[in-house]
Amino acid sequence: GGTYFRAVGDGQVYGVSARALAIGTGSAAGEEFPRFTDFWIIEPSNPGNEDESLTFIALADSPAAASAYRFVLRPGSDATIDVAAEIYPRTDISEAGVAPLSSMYMRGQTDPHLKSDARAEVHDSDGLSILSSTGEHVWRPLTNPAHVQVSAFGGGIAGFGLEQRHRDASAYADSEARYEHRPSIWIEPMGDWGAGEVRLLEIPTINEYADNVAAFWRPADIWRAGSMQRLAYRLHWTD
Repeated sequence: GGTYFRAVGDGQVYGVSARALAIGTGSAAGEEFPRFTDFWIIEPSNPGNEDESLTFIALADSPAAASAYRFVLRPGSDATIDVAAEIYPRTDISEAGVAPLSSMYMRGQTDPHLKSDARAEVHDSDGLSILSSTGEHVWRPLTNPAHVQVSAFGGGIAGFGLEQRHRDASAYADSEARYEHRPSIWIEPMGDWGAGEVRLLEIPTINEYADNVAAFWRPADIWRAGSMQRLAYRLHWTD
């Protein structure tokens, strides 16, 4: 469940995840996890071409919504995925999460070390980056909080994402996890998403094996049952 997917560019290793749709993430009432039910992979027209894109279609389903997605993957030094979504709410959805991201943050430069762990930094991402529609760049360092924490950043956006800034192996001292090669992910909206805000959810963790960070766009308007929501954006998996 959860409609999770990941990609990597050249030289990267898997880290941060994307999701097709989030419903109720960080809600006191609990989260609903849509799941992918069907896939269609479109055969490339020129499979020997290194620049060839791969197109695949997916259906997702949950009690609150049925949805269809078209993904166009383009490999390279930075992998990109163009996403076109049509979402059909079955119920009124007041806590939708558009272009949701999921990552792990246990400790960074500003956090105290765990006595049992000599590594200075342990994370797939170390900050939330937002570019507003007016050109303002917001950087919010991630934390491993003592309690569940939700932050909101309002206003129009030109993009947002979870970044992994440090690319020096000595920052992590972990030859197995190779955190220095885990990608940053950037969401580039296509078209007008309307009013809303970027939400950041941070959950306490004592290890690196569970994703404890989520980021997504929360529309200001309720998605009404019987409506159709059409959204498009580009995902950049980048150093």
